[in-house]
Amino acid sequence: MKTLLVIDDEESVRYSFRSIFSADGVEVLTAATGQEGILIARTRKPDVVVVDLQLPDMSGLEVFAEIH
Repeated sequence: MKTLLVIDDEESVRYSFRSIFSADGVEVLTAATGQEGILIARTRKPDVVVVDLQLPDMSGLEVFAEIH
């Protein structure tokens, strides 16, 4: 099973990704902050990560650099 991590502070965005991709057999992990997303990425090693550029605790580019 493929794993998708969505890092976004808006619940509606996280919900939409879960609704759309879970139906296709994708495990969808979500995080509301950059730090939470980084922790999930390090422990779960998702296949794909979608990151919002403006998060409450850091920028999406900072999250990308940490995960990369």
